[in-house]
Amino acid sequence: MSAFDIISTLNIIIKLGLDIKARFESFNKAAEEINLLNTKLRLLCKLLEDRGNDDIITTHLSEVAMIVDIVQSIAQSYTACAQALGVEIPTTNTATTKPEARGKKYVKRIWAFYKIPDLLDEIQRKAEQLEKVYSAVSVMLLHDIRTQQRRSSESGINESTPVAKIPTIHEHLLEVGLSTEFASIDLMVGNLMKECKLLRQRLQEVTLCPDTSAVEDYQEQHPEGASFWRDRFQKDELCASTLRYETLYVSWARFVHEIETSFVLKKVPTGIFDPRNIDLVREQGSRYRIDQNGIRCLSTIRPLWLPALRSALDPLHKGYVKPRNFFNVLHDSSLSDTLRRITLESAGYGILVECERASADLPLPAAIESPSDHVGWISAQIVAVPTSNELGIVNERDSIGSSSELLFTYFKDTVHDVHVYVRYLETGQIERKSLSKQVRPIGGISIGAPLSIRHELETGGHAWSCDLLITEFKACYGGQYIITTGVGLSAIEFSTRPLKNSFDKMLRDEDNSSFSTASEFDYILLGPSKVFTDPPKTGEKVQIEYDGFWYDARVTAVDGDEIEYIDWDGPSNTTQALGDSQWDENYSGSLFFPEEQLIKLGKGSRRLWRPWRRNLQRYDVRPYRCFHIGDSIEAPVMYPDFRFHYHTTDTSHLYLPARIVDVQGDKYVIRFSPALSVHGWWPGRMPKGQPIDLVPGLGIRVENPFDFDRVTVDMDWVRPFSAGPRPVLGVQSIKPSGWSLFQGVHLGSLEDLLERSLWRNNQDPKRTGGPVPIRQ
Repeated sequence: MSAFDIISTLNIIIKLGLDIKARFESFNKAAEEINLLNTKLRLLCKLLEDRGNDDIITTHLSEVAMIVDIVQSIAQSYTACAQALGVEIPTTNTATTKPEARGKKYVKRIWAFYKIPDLLDEIQRKAEQLEKVYSAVSVMLLHDIRTQQRRSSESGINESTPVAKIPTIHEHLLEVGLSTEFASIDLMVGNLMKECKLLRQRLQEVTLCPDTSAVEDYQEQHPEGASFWRDRFQKDELCASTLRYETLYVSWARFVHEIETSFVLKKVPTGIFDPRNIDLVREQGSRYRIDQNGIRCLSTIRPLWLPALRSALDPLHKGYVKPRNFFNVLHDSSLSDTLRRITLESAGYGILVECERASADLPLPAAIESPSDHVGWISAQIVAVPTSNELGIVNERDSIGSSSELLFTYFKDTVHDVHVYVRYLETGQIERKSLSKQVRPIGGISIGAPLSIRHELETGGHAWSCDLLITEFKACYGGQYIITTGVGLSAIEFSTRPLKNSFDKMLRDEDNSSFSTASEFDYILLGPSKVFTDPPKTGEKVQIEYDGFWYDARVTAVDGDEIEYIDWDGPSNTTQALGDSQWDENYSGSLFFPEEQLIKLGKGSRRLWRPWRRNLQRYDVRPYRCFHIGDSIEAPVMYPDFRFHYHTTDTSHLYLPARIVDVQGDKYVIRFSPALSVHGWWPGRMPKGQPIDLVPGLGIRVENPFDFDRVTVDMDWVRPFSAGPRPVLGVQSIKPSGWSLFQGVHLGSLEDLLERSLWRNNQDPKRTGGPVPIRQ
């Protein structure tokens, strides 16, 4: 039998198999097996159709004859199965079939359903035999083909040699240099590679490629932070899709553990007690010194960095850290510098405060020393970071080495005070103060305190805003305070100017100098007197309201319930700008009269200083800064320091409670408590006008301004009375802590849409709200 006969038989079997498969579509198993057998027969047919393999097939004619026998037996089984199913059997010659009666076909089909299982088993058994023989023959054919190719390459025989032709290779296999030496297999693999290429192209078209420049910027700007994140959490290169789409979240507990075990803070300012002779202490200026090379373990000072870091990385307390938030917190510094900066800010390092003087302060010279020398509140600056002991934290070493009673005290006394080291701005001495008992914001700033902001006018003058209430403030490094007044659309945020000559590079740490984008304004704190209880005096400085602003004015005359006034800076255009003057704009305003005579003549505009007497509720005249006779205030006093250097009232930072007893132009006559005369340094113990040496031996003297417990001070030097300490570290707000994070529409609300899709695990896609389970 020739190869042509085998090919003809195979074609008949294949066509017949297709017809049988169509009849067995309802039998899934039978259809699959018939389809698999047809596939094997097609491959065998393509192998025999290749005319280049005739010589090799002739060589292995005995093995091919075995295949012919099995194929013929399969053809007989196919024929029997086709007859059972009523399929027309194709032959090499054209033949016609006689029509059968419909009833006979129906009976024959019923009989076929009982006979088909046996026929299928027979076909499956013969297919297994064919596969075994075909596999063995394929190995031999492949070996002969490769041998012929090797001989052809060695002898230089060209491709026209009829021994064995190289099969056509698919174009995609040529690109990768791959060939199986079988045209049919090469065609199948080539088509598969073409399909994969198309699928890859379609995938690229529908995929959003993340911007890799962000990852490159992170690695360039934050090499330490990028290395920390990669080594601790990703274990490979930073992935752009991870950072862009945030597919990798790190639990907060794991993040804190890695931070604490990876970093130690260095160069942390630390206050150290230096026991020395009191004379040497006075010479050096302090009994404490600041060690700029202190070291802190993060686990022992968690209150100083953990809350602040979490508010920056996980403000909504979701329990995980996003990589994008991590790199945003780093901004333009390294991770270690960021941790150090957060610690210093939380400790209040470099901010200005007021401290209550106490008996533990550096004592005054013996000539003026008394049992209770130190009273009042004085301006100071925090210059060190508390240690774990000063924070009230007991570490393992202390707990293991302590006695049972002391250990019991550690567990019982959980409310510890915190002490900070401050440097007085005027004297330079360093003292240790209780944060909860002896520290408060500077200048009388407090939540709810009323103030007015100064606005400069184009005419060269100034005006004060309407009354504003402090709703939030934060003390910043270097002496500035960021103050927010009002809420909502009416809120105003501004920065105060540091005290003059207060900072002067006292801290040797310029890297921590912070700045604010808020505008700087001068401001004044207001007192409790919104109206006059006593009639204003001629020449007294008052404030007049016009169009929502308050202007400084001078009273020129008092006429019953009315006053006449002019602008405080002189008879200029400001009075006309108030809109009350009826004079001509070209009027010079002097008429060649002296200023004193103009005041006596009552030049100016008129306002009611007590409108309630006429049943009016328009209060457009008030005492300057809302302070008047009888109000309790705090005022600066003249005092000596531990070197016997006196600080005058106009530059003093020491404030004591007092009461206004009189008003004279732009000055207040105030009276302090007579009990202050018990102190040996009190200037009221000396006669008024007596010369006082500011610095012994330099010959610089000033006259004593105190008359026992009375003194005259400038109106701008006083401030509202405030008793006791108040919180100053961090953001102080009238709103509950952290509530503002959940109010309004934030960008984080839009990010929740992406987070839900990332965190959802086998959830209903129609669900848009409610809690989403977190993957562990």
